[in-house]
Amino acid sequence: MTIIIFENARVLNETADGYREDCHVVVENGRIAAVDTGPARVASADIVDVRGGALIPGLIDVHIHARLSSANAAQLLNHPSTYSSAHAARMLRHALDCGFTSLRDVGGGDHGLAQAIDDGLIPGPRFFYAGRTLSMTGGHGDMRPAHEDVEPCGCSRMNMIAHVVDGADEVRRAAREELRMGAHCIKIMLSGGVLSPTDPIWMQQFTDDEVQAAVEEAARWRRYVAAHAHTAEAVMRAAQLGVRTVEHATLISAEAADALRDAGGFAVPTLSVVMALTERGEALGLPAAAAAKAKEIAHLAMQGFETAWRAGVPLGFGTDLPGDVFDMQAREFLYRREIQPAAAILRSATVTGADILGRPDLGRIVPGATADLLVVDGDPLEDIALLAEDGRRLRAIMKAGRFHKREPGST
Repeated sequence: MTIIIFENARVLNETADGYREDCHVVVENGRIAAVDTGPARVASADIVDVRGGALIPGLIDVHIHARLSSANAAQLLNHPSTYSSAHAARMLRHALDCGFTSLRDVGGGDHGLAQAIDDGLIPGPRFFYAGRTLSMTGGHGDMRPAHEDVEPCGCSRMNMIAHVVDGADEVRRAAREELRMGAHCIKIMLSGGVLSPTDPIWMQQFTDDEVQAAVEEAARWRRYVAAHAHTAEAVMRAAQLGVRTVEHATLISAEAADALRDAGGFAVPTLSVVMALTERGEALGLPAAAAAKAKEIAHLAMQGFETAWRAGVPLGFGTDLPGDVFDMQAREFLYRREIQPAAAILRSATVTGADILGRPDLGRIVPGATADLLVVDGDPLEDIALLAEDGRRLRAIMKAGRFHKREPGST
């Protein structure tokens, strides 16, 4: 395989708060072979000139739903799997075009999508998945309208996004099924949510025994549990019961943030979806009840984000965008800059994302790391908005040593 060298590079350091100047980065066999100062001395290498730009790791979004083809629960359940998979292919291509080289799907993604990407059937980022989520009856994953009085999908009690389970034994069985099918983590629902039709945001979901069953089964496979949790009470329970990542944490309190940090957990705020549903909910066909719930939390989302950050909770970068608003993914950078400096945002989307995935070879430009690399036209530590332009400011996008994008003249 040809050796590729990025020359004259400002290379983002391991803490994502500064650069190593005037470096060359050698890529060989899909990995970073060297990061050194000064000119490279490798004959017949393919040279990429980074002068005037910055070399940063590929971005990581740890909260997506590739097959969530609508924001309307009724529409979603009526979409055939072929339709939702076509939506996923479109969404995954867009994510890679924006510089996201790794994604974690926390509800609906599966081995089939991961394999399709690995085999080159569809272009997309490296794909980690939780499979179907676990929801109690009437919880955030139960998409039946209130007037429907039959079991979800008959005796199988599951839809394309979730297993609907009650009691520790049912939780264990569902978790084991997803782990058997290759899930990288188990996702459970601990509070009400916006898109589900019958559960208010404040609703606490699952008993402690049910949560502990999921945590135990994940640990048996050396995996972990991620929990949908909007409220401070749900975040606190997650921290106390061994959940590793808390998704959204929209209404988190200082006390709950301290508990999550002290337990060694992560929070994954998702400002993009809150903004998308309030700005474009009507166009998406969002039902009135869901629109009201989105409005209920929208004005508090930024406050919760700041609370978690000020408390020192490690924050992953997540977006959670359903249906046609998938194209707002990169705008998460703009929402976060209202509170955080650019370095903190970039750390979330690189180093912390890799830590959540348990992949120290991602999110960093160091010898031995996987060669997921972006050449940014400009300095994202000075202007994080460079990453919010849907990839237009990216001269090159490399995933595992192969170029997905390379502008003419970058030699």
